[in-house]
Amino acid sequence: MQARSYRTELLFAAVAVGVVGIMFLINDINRQIRIRELRICLQKTSREDNSLDHIGLLMKYRVYKKIYENRITQDDADVVELRVNSILADMTAAKKVSMERYEYLSKPSLAVINLFRSIIRKGPIQDIRDDKSNVFLEIAYYYERNNYFARALDIYEKALREEKRDRSKRAGIHLHRGFCHAILGNYKTAKKELMTVINDYGDKPASNTALILLRYIEGFKSELDRILKYERDSTGKSEKLVRLLAYREALNVINKIEKTAPPADKPRILYLKGRCLENLSRKEKAIDTFQKIINENERSNYARLANRRIYISGALANNGEKVKNLAMGNNRVLKDTVFDRMLVEESRIRNIDDDTQERNRNLGKEMAAFERRYPVLIADKIESLGNRVMRSFKKMTAAIRPKPEAGSPQEVKIKIQTSDGNVFVGVITAETKDYIILKSLIGDVRIPKGKITGRTIMK
Repeated sequence: MQARSYRTELLFAAVAVGVVGIMFLINDINRQIRIRELRICLQKTSREDNSLDHIGLLMKYRVYKKIYENRITQDDADVVELRVNSILADMTAAKKVSMERYEYLSKPSLAVINLFRSIIRKGPIQDIRDDKSNVFLEIAYYYERNNYFARALDIYEKALREEKRDRSKRAGIHLHRGFCHAILGNYKTAKKELMTVINDYGDKPASNTALILLRYIEGFKSELDRILKYERDSTGKSEKLVRLLAYREALNVINKIEKTAPPADKPRILYLKGRCLENLSRKEKAIDTFQKIINENERSNYARLANRRIYISGALANNGEKVKNLAMGNNRVLKDTVFDRMLVEESRIRNIDDDTQERNRNLGKEMAAFERRYPVLIADKIESLGNRVMRSFKKMTAAIRPKPEAGSPQEVKIKIQTSDGNVFVGVITAETKDYIILKSLIGDVRIPKGKITGRTIMK
């Protein structure tokens, strides 16, 4: 009898609880939609100002130019390459943006949310989604950074067909296509792609990168033609071709001399062959070749060089941990100090990125709190958060640059001449007993003191 008298009250209480629960659910779905919107906007900002990614293209040519001119050792080049790869790998940590929860409820809930917003005379929330061209680009970047250049070109073509309006993105696609064609030895096509960026997208940052990259490619091609014309097939010739990024030509030479080469040259030839295979989309075969050197010639310096290539191969791959673990197991026998240095450098970069990711995980909470206070200014908040992310990238790249030692001369503009005929002008930023780091118009230049033939202070 008493339960009947409270039936109405219980029914109203249940309805009230249900309504409050639904309102909480709709509010949480609204928050998830806005978080996704924020992430897509931040990704768009990162893609439009993709300077780090473009620097990665130039870095390969710049480093190998220095190796070819004997301005840096292969040891230093391996460390630099791992640094760049680690930074680029962290840039692709967030792939496709999607709803963390309520994937299937987002559309009907958005209709209800916009109904309430229209009642209180607020504009509707748009269901922003990552477009197909961005998805294609992430896949193409992955293939490119893992040296599957032919596959990357196919995906870049799809991205180019999807993207019709964003000129910055189209310029970047042509830039990457030019890079891939150059590595594959398609120099005419590479030049055509880069000239498209320079002529049709001159107002975009990618045009400056394309101009520098084109100069590198033309210089490498000129030296390649000279070597192919005047030098006979030998191990030394194949090594020069590898340093000029002419992997097809180098592999042709290796295949000719491999069987007749003396046993003492076998580790070197196998190492060069692995380098060619690594960059011709045959990474698994390359790793097998590198591991063969380690198994058969563990005391050779080429065993240590080969093991570093195994680790670098795993740095960008989705399943790369197994490959990296193989290299770390090899190093217990090889005891390569440069390999240990590579691990330290990678750890430093990863730790910095972990901090960045932790801050990014809090963006959703910050956005929700901000929107409650200033719902009209959400676009300004997105811009400020985008600037924060860019500052974190600048901090990450600055952390791996050499720091001046105590007592280093600062702001001294000098001209330095070296024994190989080069002349550098700039400001000394660091100096040790072995080398000088000079900040010049082309960036930081590391000059071994043993090669310096003259210094002149510039007024």
